[in-house]
Amino acid sequence: MRFVFGVLLGFGIGFAGAILFAPEKKKEEPWTPSSHEDGAPPKGGLVNTIRARVSDAMEEARDARKQAERKMIDRYEHSVGRKSDN
Repeated sequence: MRFVFGVLLGFGIGFAGAILFAPEKKKEEPWTPSSHEDGAPPKGGLVNTIRARVSDAMEEARDARKQAERKMIDRYEHSVGRKSDN
């Protein structure tokens, strides 16, 4: 029985200490879309906003894919010692 009380007391003190001595949260700055100059979403509603963000993300994904493919081709050419057909 002493063990149970000791465990409960230990958890209680630990929980209280974690709450009391926890670092304060930093206030997050509001998110603003990066594709617009003035920081405001485009007029026309939620669908256009989502469409613009998805198109930005797809463009970034295409660029990243091209870079990754170029790096893989370069590594292949280096390891084989010759140029590939690409």
